[in-house]
Amino acid sequence: MRIQIFVEHDIIIRHFIHSGAFRLLEARHEVQYVFPKKTKRIKTDISTLGLENKACIEVDQKRAAKLRHLAKIQTLHRTRRKAAYRAVQGAWKMMGEDVYRGMWLRSQPVIFPIYRHKTLKQAGPCPQIERVIADFSPDLIIHPSVLEGLFIADLALYSKRSGTPFLVLMNSWDNPSTKSMVVDHPDVLAVWGEQTKQHAIEFMGTPEEKIHILGAAQFEVYRQKPTVSREQLCRSFGIDPSVHLIVYAGSSKSVNEIKHLRLLEDAIEHSGLENCFVIFRPHPWRAPSPDEPDFFDIPWRHVGMDPAMRAFYNNSKADQPNKINLTDYMDTHNLLSAADCLISNVSTIMLEAALHGNAVACMVSDDEIKANPFLRAVHNSVYFDQFIQMMGIPRVRLHEQLATVCRELLAKASSPRFKQEQKEKAAYFVDQSDAPYSQRLLDLAQQMTTASSREVVPA
Repeated sequence: MRIQIFVEHDIIIRHFIHSGAFRLLEARHEVQYVFPKKTKRIKTDISTLGLENKACIEVDQKRAAKLRHLAKIQTLHRTRRKAAYRAVQGAWKMMGEDVYRGMWLRSQPVIFPIYRHKTLKQAGPCPQIERVIADFSPDLIIHPSVLEGLFIADLALYSKRSGTPFLVLMNSWDNPSTKSMVVDHPDVLAVWGEQTKQHAIEFMGTPEEKIHILGAAQFEVYRQKPTVSREQLCRSFGIDPSVHLIVYAGSSKSVNEIKHLRLLEDAIEHSGLENCFVIFRPHPWRAPSPDEPDFFDIPWRHVGMDPAMRAFYNNSKADQPNKINLTDYMDTHNLLSAADCLISNVSTIMLEAALHGNAVACMVSDDEIKANPFLRAVHNSVYFDQFIQMMGIPRVRLHEQLATVCRELLAKASSPRFKQEQKEKAAYFVDQSDAPYSQRLLDLAQQMTTASSREVVPA
């Protein structure tokens, strides 16, 4: 079987290639990877990836931008009378009020079909993608994706024209509730779990028979044994392994995290949160709050920074606004496996902690939600709100509640059955069945090509 895999971002390289998600496909079948030339999305030197067969194609960035903008407007159009509409509005309003008003106008029921037709007609064909597909003649096209970008619209079109089955692998938690297919749905959309399956049906209009629950490739490392024990981690901080470990995980949303850490330090020192130590894990893409002091300028007694994240923290202070730093998921696995509980703003690590069986709290006060539009947009999003509600995750609405919430988390973590029950609840969001992701992907690929009776659609 010949399989063509289209990759357009460093994050996809990290989550799917570095994780070994395609390892069994490469071992059993002929695989070609296709990358875009000259894109800011890929900083990785692809010659270092050890890929036997790869192709690079030119992409018209302006054309791709028009299609991505159409996709954003289509999310407004599709969710007009759905629960996600408010969250989608909030996300696109951050592009600026003038831009949003134009998007809103084009999303209206009478205007949108005309605008969509005109945009697709102006975009025209993409001969580079058509040619690379014709040259390799794949039996299956796979596209790991955030469900928008440089390739997805054209792959939906040209896979149908060539009669080639098309499989899209979702990358990020919010994708099915915030994205839209502007040309056509793939033959199969592989999602993380039951939540994202329902979101794909409700918000993207994807037919249920085209959705397959596959899990998350980037979280496969969590099946492995940690490479650093709790005792080793505690020794690296010079603390007794008997202490309660609280992980404070930052976000990318410009929150004053040092203020939160000082509140935790004070709670341990003065508010009855005894025998605790806080490990600060800054987000790799963090945007520091403008009034935030440097972590390393403060003489902490009960707080330390995750050693694996120190370089990322220092990078965030440099003038590199578009830099995306890629962390090692094993480092996250080691930390969460050792932790008793996790506190975070609004970040996917909250879900990752739940998958580890950790007790979790959301450290976002009412005042911070009012003041920070980025924080507010994520907090109000459908996928995140469902997670908070279904997992019973408390929110620190007032900073004065922090010590009480921490004590409640530690009490939960001490319960003999809590860890297993937490993992079972988290499985609704990310399926972690016995077979690894690479095996399940191989099985799905073979099912799609065996069952395919797709007819070639004329241009």
